Amino acid sequence: MSGSSPQHRNEKIATISLRKVMPQDFSGKNLRGRNFKGQNLTGAKFIGADIRGANFTNAILKEADFTRAKAGLQRRWTIFLVTISLFLSAISGLILILASFWVAFFFTSDNIKQYTIFPSVVVLIVLAILFIATIRQGLGAAAAAVPATAAGAAAVAVAATGTGTGAAVVTGAVAGAGAAAVTAAMAVVAVAVAGAVAGAVAGAVAVAVAVAMAVAVAVVGAAAVTVPVAGAVAVAVAVAVVALGIYVAWRALAGDEKQALIRTVAIVFAATGGTSFRNADLTDANFTEATLKSTDFRTANLTRTCFRNTEKLDRARVGKSILADTRIRELLVTGNGYKKSYVGANLQGANLTGVNLNEANLKQANLNEATLYLANVEFANLTETQALATDFTAASFTGACLEAWNIDGNTKLDRVDCRFVYLLEYPKPGTDDRERRPSSGEFASGEFTKLFDEVLNTIDLIFRNGIDWKAFVAAFKKVQVENEGTELTIQSIENKGDGVIVVKVNVPPDTNKEDIHRSFTQSYELMAARLEDKDKQITFLEGIVTQLSAKPVTIEVKATAENKIGSDNIDQSRKVEISGGTVNATGAGSLSLGDIDGTTANTIQNLPDSADRPS
Repeated sequence: MSGSSPQHRNEKIATISLRKVMPQDFSGKNLRGRNFKGQNLTGAKFIGADIRGANFTNAILKEADFTRAKAGLQRRWTIFLVTISLFLSAISGLILILASFWVAFFFTSDNIKQYTIFPSVVVLIVLAILFIATIRQGLGAAAAAVPATAAGAAAVAVAATGTGTGAAVVTGAVAGAGAAAVTAAMAVVAVAVAGAVAGAVAGAVAVAVAVAMAVAVAVVGAAAVTVPVAGAVAVAVAVAVVALGIYVAWRALAGDEKQALIRTVAIVFAATGGTSFRNADLTDANFTEATLKSTDFRTANLTRTCFRNTEKLDRARVGKSILADTRIRELLVTGNGYKKSYVGANLQGANLTGVNLNEANLKQANLNEATLYLANVEFANLTETQALATDFTAASFTGACLEAWNIDGNTKLDRVDCRFVYLLEYPKPGTDDRERRPSSGEFASGEFTKLFDEVLNTIDLIFRNGIDWKAFVAAFKKVQVENEGTELTIQSIENKGDGVIVVKVNVPPDTNKEDIHRSFTQSYELMAARLEDKDKQITFLEGIVTQLSAKPVTIEVKATAENKIGSDNIDQSRKVEISGGTVNATGAGSLSLGDIDGTTANTIQNLPDSADRPS
């Protein structure tokens, strides 16, 4: 009899189910170039794995462990990109030959005799301006300044020489300086790409190529011009351009914001063909001590992703994520934010477990959904900080300033270590009172959390121009009906001055406060608008009555009615005449107001008889 026993089949099913549930383990494996695109790898282990060139685009990597993993480029991509950078370096050297020769041309004795020394001086001035602008404002700003510099130099030449020829000569000289600037830009990109891809060795090679070309420039320039001064100028220009390229590339890779354009270009090149986590879900993933050079994190979900002690994260392509901010990136890697400023910083969803934020300035920072488990925020400034659904479990809060910080029922304050806090950033005028809590002594165990229970279980309804109480009552009743089963009670009404009134509403701990707040706000605005329209209608009618009452009125009423009991045929006719204007009302079902003050003519149709009205 063929087939397996029921027990054997059950064991196979159990084994298959176990494989589906158990996280996959790729620890220590060579995964270079592997394609994991779109796969569900929740909880998978990549500890110590080589994931260079691997594709995790759109993959689900929640709680995945990449501890000590090595991401980045495969060797063939590294060789290709370094070759490209060397090619750029060589091209820049060739352009530098022409630029240096052209600049040196204006320092020959024949040109100095013909055009005076003026064009030569202008060349040096223009070069100096471009170099200074590049160093102080960045290569992009310097490039934008070239046309304006050329136009200005030409105008000065016309004023100085009185001829268009002088202007043309100076413009040509400026063009030579511009070519030198272009050469510097190419050298910068070449060195930056080489450094970003393969580090100091490749960068040094690119520099060597540029220097070799610069020496060639000096030789060619001196030989072609055969004038010592011009040859010296050629050498000086070549060396200066190469030195500028090296300096700007170094500053760009060091994170200088003025050279952000060069850095962005270099990293885009360096991440081509590297490990890709683009649009992947890395919620709670762990990259501790991983190497992340040439890695693409664009549009990835980095909620509570751990980057502690990672290497080369500054060489990763991070798009618009929180990693784009140098301050945040360094904090996530080092865990040290002691006395540093993060004013207005976006730390939403950041993994700040155990970080040192002692005396740090987090004013107006966004900490929503971040985790600060065991973090040190003692004497930190949390004024106006957003901390919705933030995890402060076991964090140290002593001395922190919590003025107007924003927390909700999902903010975790369990086991917080805190002796006292301040509720004001600055003392009240003329005092040193920062509203210390407790006012004297220290919090007992658990008292800090109790202090904010009121905040965690209330909704603040803020009215900046007073309250329309009719609209408030109607909207509040509507929200209560919509949330039947949720106890909503008004805790307090506070007048903050300048027309600002705050109504605090008690809600149960697990209530969706955002939905209730939004529902009330919409209902209140709608009710207030209706009441305002009704008031306008009443005011309009009162105006008509006032106009009519200002004139003498004589009313003659003639009415006939034939009523027949038990008959469905009821004939009603009335005629009303008012002097001082014309008002006619007839049984035909119309009311006409004419010539009130000689200007008004309105007709109001009467309702149809009850027998003709739709049911």
